[in-house]
Amino acid sequence: MSEVRIDNPRAEIDAIDGEILRLLNNRAEIALRVGAAKTNVDTSLCDPAREREVLERMRAENPGPFDEQSIDNIFRRIIDESLLLQQSTFGRSLADNVPNPSRAAIVGGRSRVAFLGESGTFSEEAAIGLLGDESVTVSMPTFEELFAAVDNGKADYVLTPLENSLIGSVHRCVDLLLQSSLNIVAEVILPISHYLVACKGATIDSILTVESHPAALAQCTRFFAEHPAITRVPADDTAGSVRRAIESGDITRAGIGGRRTAEIYGGRIIAEHLEDNRDNYTRFALLSPTADTSGTGTKISLVMRLRNQPGSLHGALRPFVRRGIDLLKIESLPIRETPDEYNFYLDVLVPANPGEMSGALDEVRGLAVDVRVLGQYSSTRLEPAR
Repeated sequence: MSEVRIDNPRAEIDAIDGEILRLLNNRAEIALRVGAAKTNVDTSLCDPAREREVLERMRAENPGPFDEQSIDNIFRRIIDESLLLQQSTFGRSLADNVPNPSRAAIVGGRSRVAFLGESGTFSEEAAIGLLGDESVTVSMPTFEELFAAVDNGKADYVLTPLENSLIGSVHRCVDLLLQSSLNIVAEVILPISHYLVACKGATIDSILTVESHPAALAQCTRFFAEHPAITRVPADDTAGSVRRAIESGDITRAGIGGRRTAEIYGGRIIAEHLEDNRDNYTRFALLSPTADTSGTGTKISLVMRLRNQPGSLHGALRPFVRRGIDLLKIESLPIRETPDEYNFYLDVLVPANPGEMSGALDEVRGLAVDVRVLGQYSSTRLEPAR
């Protein structure tokens, strides 16, 4: 660049800024040509070795007054913006060209699938919706027994809720998943519609107590605000609550559950769609003792353990951001045994180029205390109840 000599410092800076802008765009055009060439041969757009080489050369050639850290910061940002430009131009997700696997491809024939609660729960509905009637559903009374079902020989797979769109993560299930050696092999998203179910002869005016799982009760706050005389009774599961209310023959008792509970136990639906928001979905994960290694899944869930240090989370997320990998969810999970470290749960969308994902994970493993991939899988969304 030719030397600019202008008496007015602001004008001098403006002239230099204009030249920098021109050179940055020239650099970006070259980066796009490189990106096109890499895409044609299915090579990762991100090249950490080349980036380290650039930073080392810039530090060596730096005459000051910027120090090495400043030079690193400036050129890291230039490299990152070039990568983002390449990703927006050439990047695509695996979901763009990989169809969801068939139900038969997820589990075989009459596999036993453990779920929480009694027959008629939303968990069982999700299992049947994902795997079809040919699967054998196995009821488990507690989360602890649910996650032990495979090891105890009572089931081949486990279906567990992980998250609800209204109340967030089911933290007990996430904790048990991390404590287990199970892998996520599929995901099913079930629209949740809550029904008030009681025995024959009951009416909305006769009901004094309503029993259900605490999560279901928490999703129906508007209903209880409109009926302040009704007492909420927390219970282990939705279906069991409905069954007990119906079998009691007591017109002052009711349960909150799905439509199937009224059909299964012969109850009467008193009120429909008690949920506070019709956009009420629960995300369930199908867990297996064996990971799916087909590489066709469109999502990856992982947990990374980080030290409680400034910038540790930023550094661990940077490999995903730089590769244009879409981060769908992040949640911090305290570790009681080691208060100076934190677990972070991540859901990410798998990029079409497997090198981008493996490269990001390799970088993260070099920064984190520990990284565990919970599974690569595809997602199925079921139709809402009418």
